[in-house]
Amino acid sequence: MSVDISAVKAANPTPAIVEQLTGNQIIRHKTRCPFHADDSPSMHIYDDGSWHCYGCGAHGGDVIDFVGRYYFGPSYNPAVHFTDVVDRLGALDIHPLPQQTTKPKPKIERQLFVTLEEIMQWHESMPIARRAYWYGRGLNDYTVNSFLLGWDGKRYTIPHLYRFVPFGVKRRQADDVNDGIDSKYTSITGSRMGIFNADVLWEAEHVVICEGEIDCMLLDQFGFRAVSPTAGAGAWKDEWARLFSHISKIHILYDNDKPGQNGARLVQATLRRAKIVTLPDPLNDVGDLVAQHSNARAWLAANLGAI
Repeated sequence: MSVDISAVKAANPTPAIVEQLTGNQIIRHKTRCPFHADDSPSMHIYDDGSWHCYGCGAHGGDVIDFVGRYYFGPSYNPAVHFTDVVDRLGALDIHPLPQQTTKPKPKIERQLFVTLEEIMQWHESMPIARRAYWYGRGLNDYTVNSFLLGWDGKRYTIPHLYRFVPFGVKRRQADDVNDGIDSKYTSITGSRMGIFNADVLWEAEHVVICEGEIDCMLLDQFGFRAVSPTAGAGAWKDEWARLFSHISKIHILYDNDKPGQNGARLVQATLRRAKIVTLPDPLNDVGDLVAQHSNARAWLAANLGAI
């Protein structure tokens, strides 16, 4: 096999490959090492493409060494694995992550026309009888209050907030209120796509990415730091990977159907270190798990690990 090594390295710069494979941002030449449990960035990426981890001692002379170590671990042997490494490099779609010099902060371009005061009013004035809907979805009073779930007089409301700044609201028509509106969740005019419950990302070490807000809130009740895209299974944006660059343990728990499986792979394409977890058949989502599984807590602990 004849390979132009210089061309391979030029087409696959070490920083871009490291970010693509690990999902970790490189800031001032430093990043979290994927070869050990790295609580703080201990791997240094040098200008010449070489790398060294000052935590575990792993090191290499170029991008080929990094990819080899990433896929084959300590048993990586350049003489044995060279062809396979080059093939893997050729299959990677290289898109360096956006530069980040501060902790994650979801971009909010403009305010929603619905105010926080209105969202609070919908929550505080919600009739006791309307809480039964949230209870039926498996949510308790603490969760209803924490996430400011509400009732606007005709629809149940789920606000999307970041640092108490609204960027969207989803509403669902009640089954007993018939004014021709479909009883599915729809986003209020002016809502923008984003990450639901993104506040937990600031200090989280373990995060579960799920498909919908209800699943996210149910996981929160079990003690997990959970987030969800606000626009469905296929709504993941590559740029969101930067929000998870400091998080060492990530699980993806999407719905157990084709859109959910495709959505989970879409997330993992930009967060390579994330592990996809599949719900047991015939359960479709976390709501089904809570309602139908004999011990949802034990299943979550076994498949997502300790909190």
